[in-house]
Amino acid sequence: MSEEPPQGGNQGQAEKVHVKRVSNYITGKQLGRGTFGDVRLATHMITGERVAMKILEKEKIKCEDDFRRVVREIQVLKLLKNPNIVKLLEVIDTPRHIYLVTDFVDNGELFAYVVQNKRLKEDQACKFFRQIVNGVHYCHLRKVCHRDLKLENILLDSQLNVKIIDFGLSNVLAKDYKLKTACGSPSYASPEMLSQKKYDGPMVDVWACGVILFAMICGYLPFDDDDLQKLYKKIISGIFKIPSFVSPQAQDLIMKILVTDPSKRIPLLEIMKHPWFLEACADPIPKFQEIDPPTVIDFKIVYTMVQTLQDWDAVKIVKALSTNRHNQMTATYYLLSEKRQTENPDKIWKYDEQAHYAKALGFNLQEDGTVIFEPGQMDNEDKKEPVAEAPSCFNDNQGQSEYTKTDNFDDKAELEKKRLEKERILEEANKQKKQVEGGPVEKNEE
Repeated sequence: MSEEPPQGGNQGQAEKVHVKRVSNYITGKQLGRGTFGDVRLATHMITGERVAMKILEKEKIKCEDDFRRVVREIQVLKLLKNPNIVKLLEVIDTPRHIYLVTDFVDNGELFAYVVQNKRLKEDQACKFFRQIVNGVHYCHLRKVCHRDLKLENILLDSQLNVKIIDFGLSNVLAKDYKLKTACGSPSYASPEMLSQKKYDGPMVDVWACGVILFAMICGYLPFDDDDLQKLYKKIISGIFKIPSFVSPQAQDLIMKILVTDPSKRIPLLEIMKHPWFLEACADPIPKFQEIDPPTVIDFKIVYTMVQTLQDWDAVKIVKALSTNRHNQMTATYYLLSEKRQTENPDKIWKYDEQAHYAKALGFNLQEDGTVIFEPGQMDNEDKKEPVAEAPSCFNDNQGQSEYTKTDNFDDKAELEKKRLEKERILEEANKQKKQVEGGPVEKNEE
């Protein structure tokens, strides 16, 4: 396992940053590159928060399989809400691009972290492994198989917490959940996937977890070869050697995971009961999320949004949050929520405070956080403005046109303060662009 050079040119040269405006975002430097386009750092202009923006170029989505893969990734990301899985904030569909906006995870890949440290101490590897298993188990409970788990697809946040990314090869399992497509990274592929027979999707993810665990503790991959055919033979044989510095309990767990016969491979629920998993790290074991918690809305944030952006309707915001939409309103809400949580991590949801703001917005809030809508409030709110065009199969910005326009409220007199703030961000971005390229910020051409 060797370190790869950074993308974007030779060291010592200033990186050229392609700055562009897309809806409520200013895009910046490239974070990565995928099959259908780039992943870029972006700034949400309303909140000032940083996000990651995956830019899918439609002209590169050429065949039906590619289209299904994109749709499946979006559907899966909308389904998953777990602290160890990257959060989808918004989907923007334009004539030439699809933009997937997610949390920005600022400490980079687990791969780079392992390379930097040569190998990890077992207590730290156990902390990461618990969180990886937490995220993967959550996926499997929702019939989602990742199929491309690897060190590069696991990011670390500022507190060194795990975030699993890149669900482009994932699949949703039906009742007959045997899969047949060989995919993912060769070094993490399971023997049954390489055999070109139908395989159990979750057990493929378990194998990949074992490869990740081995790599974290040992500092290299259990199966590696530049020649793919030789690599496949090594994986199918299942023969590998664990260094003597690895503890007996860790060796035992790795050996039980990297079993070539998937029917004899230890499942995730048994991994969670293994002594090494329970004892190698002194930190509390994460609470495994069996079901999604009910949506409890922070009405103080909703009130702030409505007061600041007066063309946004409180009923629409609450409805979007209650129905798991991913549009500009919910993105703004979640970014404000995360910002508030970062600034005041000990702050808790208090009914009296929340009921005050809910009442001011016309809602009847119950003590358990549920909202009682007035008759017709949920049914009629979408009739306030017509749908600008046929809704997209990708995004949730229905009934609004902001996903095909750069902005739709700069010209409102009551939003002058917000307009000036946006212009300031644009001006700063222009200065940054001139420093590295000498050109102005592009407006979204779409």
